[in-house]
Amino acid sequence: MKKPGLASRGMFFAFLLLLIFPAGALAHKLPAGFKGFKDSASCAPCHKTIYDEWSRSMHSMSGRKSDPAHNAVFLAFSQFMAKSGKKAPYFCGSCHAPAAGRPAGVKETYSSAPDIPCSFCHSVESVSEGKALNTYSLSTGITSAGAVSGASAPHAVRKWSFALPSEMCLGCHGKMKNGKGTVICSMDLEGHSDCVNCHMPKTPGAPWSYAAKKTAIASEDTHFSHLFPGGHDTDMLKKAVSLSLVARSGKLLVNIKNRTPHFFPSTSPMRAAFVKVELIGKDGKILMTSPAPLPGRKVLFMRVFTAGDKKGVPPWMAEKAVDSRIKAGETRTLTYDIPNGAVRARAGVYYRLFTPPAAANFGIPAKDAAPVKVAEKAITLDSR
Repeated sequence: MKKPGLASRGMFFAFLLLLIFPAGALAHKLPAGFKGFKDSASCAPCHKTIYDEWSRSMHSMSGRKSDPAHNAVFLAFSQFMAKSGKKAPYFCGSCHAPAAGRPAGVKETYSSAPDIPCSFCHSVESVSEGKALNTYSLSTGITSAGAVSGASAPHAVRKWSFALPSEMCLGCHGKMKNGKGTVICSMDLEGHSDCVNCHMPKTPGAPWSYAAKKTAIASEDTHFSHLFPGGHDTDMLKKAVSLSLVARSGKLLVNIKNRTPHFFPSTSPMRAAFVKVELIGKDGKILMTSPAPLPGRKVLFMRVFTAGDKKGVPPWMAEKAVDSRIKAGETRTLTYDIPNGAVRARAGVYYRLFTPPAAANFGIPAKDAAPVKVAEKAITLDSR
């Protein structure tokens, strides 16, 4: 018998989806008379700079059609549910594809819905905190952090009711628990400040221009970036931690400081970071590389899910989590013995979107598990 091709497997998962992601399963609250989310491209004529940024951001690539890693996790979840005979909503879809299944002139399913369209975030009115996840209440109009100034907009804009824009972000980035009550995403527990300061920095360029409509051009010459830099942005990651090395009494102290107001790595259960240390002799030979540090020190910064005696289980199976991430403002010190003959020490902090085992288990593209160096340091040691 022939193995099913991609098309037939796609049909199987589309059918399976109807069982595990029923309409409204994790629905955000829609207003009366809701007619669907607008295509983000319709925002481009007046907000070209912002639209171009959004198009390159993970907000525009959060769904399974545009993010191979997300698609791999979705298919793994689908297969698990099919084999176990269980029925449960695909909880990640609530935030990764919040427009799924909503009327928009054409029928949408989670398989074909846009990722996070402009019109989703800009119709948010409030956030309701739930036991397992947060949900948004949406409006029929356009909402924003501020009203339009210096121009006559072709549409009404209503100011958000949130005291800080970060409150709006926490509707999705705040929390997520699985069916067993295990925390999967946990920004509400990690700590945070005003997300906008780091993840939507002020950027040169007018936020809007209606010149094409012969009305007006924005008086502002800066806007809040809609690239939403985070774990996929190397420059942002390099700001997250600092690294220092100290040699003392035959020991090498490797100090990693989390400079962010939340955990490092943060939020996503798949992220991980680690330290690589090398001690080098006069001839350039590496005398020691990346062994475990002295007892009691954790060298891998991540959250590992467990179920019974099994470690490294997927989020939907998790009963508990072992967390070795660095807390906000914490300095984690790792201690190593300096071998005789070592004259130089160097270390680096590396970040992974996915660990190699997770990538292998889920079938995630290997490039998404490649380590990214986010900090490095080297010092000369006293000759011995």
